Parts: sequence; C-alpha cells; structure tokens
Amino acid sequence: MKYKEEILNEDAVDEISADVQTYLNGLGAESRNIQRIRLTAEEVLLNIIEHYGKDKRISVGIGKQFGRHMFRLRYEGDPFNPVNDSENPLSDYLIRSLELAPEWNCKGKLNTVSILLSDKQKRSMMFYIILAVSAAVIAGLAGNALPEDIRLAIGESVLSPISNCFLGLLGTFAGIMICLTICSGMLGMGDTESLGKTGKSVIARFIVISAAISLASVLVTIPFVDLDYSSRGKGQASVFDQISQMFFDMFPTNIIDPFKTGNTFQIIIIAVIIGCGILAMGERGNNIRGLVTDSAFMLQQIVSSVCTMVPLFVFCMLLEMIWSGRTRTLLTAIKPLILVAAMMVIISVVILLISSARLKCPPMQLINKILPAFLVAFTSASSLSAFQIGMETCERKLGVNKHFASFVYPLGSVIYKPASVAYFTILVCTFAETYQIAVNVPWFVMTVVIATMIAIAMAPIPGADILCYTILFSGLGIPSEAIILATACGVILDYIVTGVNVTLLIFQIACDAKRLNNLEQTEK
Repeated sequence: MKYKEEILNEDAVDEISADVQTYLNGLGAESRNIQRIRLTAEEVLLNIIEHYGKDKRISVGIGKQFGRHMFRLRYEGDPFNPVNDSENPLSDYLIRSLELAPEWNCKGKLNTVSILLSDKQKRSMMFYIILAVSAAVIAGLAGNALPEDIRLAIGESVLSPISNCFLGLLGTFAGIMICLTICSGMLGMGDTESLGKTGKSVIARFIVISAAISLASVLVTIPFVDLDYSSRGKGQASVFDQISQMFFDMFPTNIIDPFKTGNTFQIIIIAVIIGCGILAMGERGNNIRGLVTDSAFMLQQIVSSVCTMVPLFVFCMLLEMIWSGRTRTLLTAIKPLILVAAMMVIISVVILLISSARLKCPPMQLINKILPAFLVAFTSASSLSAFQIGMETCERKLGVNKHFASFVYPLGSVIYKPASVAYFTILVCTFAETYQIAVNVPWFVMTVVIATMIAIAMAPIPGADILCYTILFSGLGIPSEAIILATACGVILDYIVTGVNVTLLIFQIACDAKRLNNLEQTEK
C-alpha cells in the first residue's frame, strides 16, 4: 500500500472521499456499500479536522494489504479516536467485531485509522466445498479402476494425513479461540455503562431463548432416533448421580488439560472465570482487556486462514470414504436434513405467532415487513450481508427506536443464533444414533449447553461451521468422520439457517422494544 501526504481541509476531504469511491468502483463493489464507506471516510476525516483544526498533515493510503483492500489514515498528535461512538460504546464494539466499522490504534504519537473496503462479491466457501464434493465424486469413480492396494496406499499415505493435519491444526487453536472469544465478549459487554438493566435483560433473554430452543430440538428429535441409553443406569438415584457427577466434572483440575483434551465444557468455565476476574479488576485491568480482545481477533484470523483448507479436507475425506466403500454412511445425513428443515418451520411459525400477538400485527403483514431481510440472508447465507437491511427493517418497518435498534441489533448478530443452536443440537442427536454413542441425561444437558455457547461464540469467519462441528463432536464423543456428514448437511441447510437466524432476531428485537417501551410508529 502506497501513502501520500495531504494537508487536511474541506477540499482534501472531498478529494480523499472521491478517491475512495473511485477505488471501490474499480473493485465492482455494491453501490450501497460504496455510499456507506464513503460517508464513513468523510465522517472520520471531518472528526480529525474538528479535533486538531484545519491544515492537519496526514498520510493517506488506499490499496491492498495482506490480501485485503484497505483505506488507512496516519497522523501524529495526541491520541484521538475519530471513530469512537461515545453515545453507545457497546454497539461500537460489536459493530467493529463484525468488521462493519473502522479500527483505530495509537502507538506513541502515531494514530492509525483503518477501514476495510468491500470488493466485488467473492466466491463463498460453500461454492468451493461444492466444487470439492464434485471433484471427490469424479475422482472416486475414476479411481475405482485402480487396484485396491494402490487406492489403500493413497488413502493411508496422502488422504488421511492431510485430513488429520487439518483437524490437528483446527484443534490446536479451536479451544483457545473459543476461550478468548467468550472472554473478550464478556469484557466488551461488561465494561460499559451503556449495558445497564436493558442490556442485561436483552442478553439474558437471548441466551435463555437459545437454550430453550436447543432443549425443544432435543425433545423433537428423540422420538425419531434410536439412541443407546445403555449407560443411563437403573433407578432414579442414578440420574441424580449422573447430574451430580456432570456438575463436578465441569470444573477443571488445571488450566492445561481442558485444552489438551478438547473439553469444551471446562474451556467455557475457564473463559467465564477469567472474564469475571478481569472485570473485577476495574480500571487496573484495561491493559489486559486490550490484550485479550486483540488476542481473540488474532486467533480468529489464524483460524480463518486454517479454514481455507476446508475444501481440501472435504475432498480428502469424501474420496477416502468412496474408495473404502463407506458412502452409504452419507445417506444418514438425510434424517438430520429433514429434522432440521422441519424444526426451522416449527420455530419460525411459533415465534411468528408469538410476535404477531405481542406486536398486535397480523402474521402476513409481519412476513411482508421482514421478507426483504430474510431473502438477503437466505440468498447470501451471510448475516453480515443482511446487517444493513435488518437494521432498516427494525427501525422503519417495525418502528423500533433507532438508539435501541443500534444497540440491540449488533448485539443480537453476535450472540443470538437460535436456528444455529437448533441445527447443532439436531446434528449431534442424529449422529449419536449413526455412530452408536451411549447417551444419558448429562449428555443431553451438555448438548444443550455446548450447542448454545458454541453458537454464541461462533466467529463470523469463513469455515466457522467446521470449527463448531469440531468442538461439538469432540466434546460429545462423536468421531471426527461425522464432520463430512455435517458439512454435507451444511451445503444445503446453511442458507435456510442463516435466513431464519436473521428473521428471528428481527422478531425478538421488535418484541423486546415493545416490552421496554421502545416501539414507535411503524410504516404502513
């Protein structure tokens, strides 16, 4: 990235903003994103002028760095953050975590502001996974002409090592990333007065509803699966013993073993304890807060890089299954597909009817209002793509107070994913049948808790679902081979689950706004 020196004044603001727009036009970015980013750049530049005065000397860079298109400003002076949302720091923190807002840092007297520029839509991870599946099927059929010993040799010396390498890399960072993500989320939400009673109430409802949907998914799934209850014991006392043992097993005996064994339950406990400890330090913990947040972001970037190997992993696993004659196992993915699709319909209808009653709005009218946001999320399989239209739906069509929506919507985008919770829960229960995993009451409790927490901690990075499968399955005793089945389900269900997540979030925000007297006049 090349930088040029500018003397900052109103004319320079117009010139720099025009350069940003020209660059985005060259990338083929969407007009809505171009306008949003240009306005953001202008606001940042004007804030710098307001703070330092006119004729401030700055360095401006627009270009590609580390594979990402960036707009970056550098200026010397006292530390000043031109992108800080002083009215709502929590909302500002959450939007930045979704990479929808600029980043600011200061080293010594050098201030740096970075804005991620959206380029033309790239191929999604799902496209490459579908491509990998197609290639594996073709290679599998063609490879059947090879002698069996050669196929086995290729599988043992090439395919299995690549798959194990990927899972090993993912497992190395997965536990640490989940711990840091949960911990940094607690710090971001607990270290601001704007959270208040309203924020605590909203967060509590998000978590409780997600856990309730996970439990409902278990109850809906159990009649349709043949599970092994051989370890459940006899008599009522054994159930209490199991629950008691599960409670005491939640707490780690040391800080290393949970990460070595991939004990998700204990990792979550460690994250909560560390988060509470840092919050208890008050202002003395400011440096640690920054370190934890930056470390969480760093781990997300590392895991994102590892997840670029997902299509190669899918290709190797599927090809090995085809050559070893285990393709019939793929047919077991049909049951979770049907159950998840049915659960999505049930959840959507129930919450639609509840929302209709609370908002005193006919169901069809509600559907018409949220349909554009659903379609964007459904067709892109990205909640980030639907962020802007989701906010507009809450404010303009459902009449949610602007300040309330700007606080709750980013919060919900991070921690409220009820459809994902249901999806993970049903996958785990059906795969427990497929791989004959012994289950009991504590196992179901762990399923509900882990599915809920993993959905909350799921980072908005490509391949995050594979990471979630790895953590879920290792924590509940399901073999890693099930990841290929889960990926096959994800190819079909990812679009539906994302669309339902966004829809239910909008409904929940409107209901919470009504409950907290933050609902205003809606559009007809």
